[in-house]
Amino acid sequence: MENLYSDDYRFEPDVFIKNESAAASPRAASYTPIPSTETADITPSSTRASPPKKKGTAATVKKAPKRPKSTLPKKRRKPKTGTDDGSAADDDSDNGPYCLCQGPDDHRWMICCEGCDDWFHGECINLSKEVGENLIEKFICPRCTTKQFRSIYKKSCSMGACKKAARLRQSPPSYFCSNEHAQAWWERLVARLPKAAKGGSSLTDQLSQEEFMALLSSGLATVDENGFWTMTAAPFATDHSKGDEIDNSLDSILSEEERSYVEQAANTRQQLEAETLLCHKMLTLIEMAQERRRAAIAAGRLGDDMCGYDQRLDTISARDAFAAYARSPEGAATLAPDGSLDDPLGDGDPVRGMCERKRCKTHSGWQKALALGIRHQIREMAAQSEAEEAAERIVRQAAAERWKRKQSEKNWVEILDE
Repeated sequence: MENLYSDDYRFEPDVFIKNESAAASPRAASYTPIPSTETADITPSSTRASPPKKKGTAATVKKAPKRPKSTLPKKRRKPKTGTDDGSAADDDSDNGPYCLCQGPDDHRWMICCEGCDDWFHGECINLSKEVGENLIEKFICPRCTTKQFRSIYKKSCSMGACKKAARLRQSPPSYFCSNEHAQAWWERLVARLPKAAKGGSSLTDQLSQEEFMALLSSGLATVDENGFWTMTAAPFATDHSKGDEIDNSLDSILSEEERSYVEQAANTRQQLEAETLLCHKMLTLIEMAQERRRAAIAAGRLGDDMCGYDQRLDTISARDAFAAYARSPEGAATLAPDGSLDDPLGDGDPVRGMCERKRCKTHSGWQKALALGIRHQIREMAAQSEAEEAAERIVRQAAAERWKRKQSEKNWVEILDE
């Protein structure tokens, strides 16, 4: 007991306490920092007040623990409203490249090409938004434009500087975009006319407003099916509803000189028609001669380099001689629809009457030369026949107009038999 209360025993360290304190000592602890859930102080460590160092001892440097990542959910970005025009325009813009300028889609007006499907700024191609939206039917860019492939525009309104399309496809069609513009156009037209007629009776005098409105309401002119102004009745025209009929016979309309000219023109056209018919028969004979030559070559009786000209082709381009041959029994049988060009003597010889010389200079190129000459004659006679018919038509029209004028004036002389 005495030992328990002695000074040596009282100040002797207990083994259990010594071991417990050694385990809790910071020197024996791990150097791995433990993450803290508390928010770290943002005040720099340099501004904190450090305790005073003891003399003769080294200061222990402690590493600051890393700041843990926040586990709170992030706030979502709110969608931008239409009030923020500047920022919304930047986000919605497309960097392109587009157009001839290779620029972006910066919300300027653009139009699409139907040839290459590329978009173009209206400012870069000198096309306004009003024209592009109202008057463009099919847009083709400058790169795709050719003589056959180009932009198609709609018919614009006839009212001055209006850039809208006319109502041509509506019923009834109109050359104006609206009824208001049509009324305004007519009002401007009438307003440019003088209010009162000027003195004088010249045919070149300008109509007054009253005369112009009277002409519109008179019914002398109307609009045809194509939308153009036309006269309702031709000048000096007679009223057929009253029983007055035009006598188109040569005896009552044409004069002696006109009648003679018309008869001569008709005879000339008949002769040209007969000559044209003979020319077509000449072409038929040429084709038969070529077929006979090919048949002789296929049968081995004639070489490819041989002439093959038929002697009956001598009448080609000679009108009277060929007409005599066509009227002969042989020519009539040959030129018949089911006829053929055979042996002249009727013995069935495939080469009789044909030129068998090689590289014949006399008949060189007869297959093409003869046909070209006949076709040229046909074209010349057709042109001459059209000229004669046009001249005859002019004479007949002049005589009919003269007769209508006399009927309208009613100043002819009638001879009464006693």
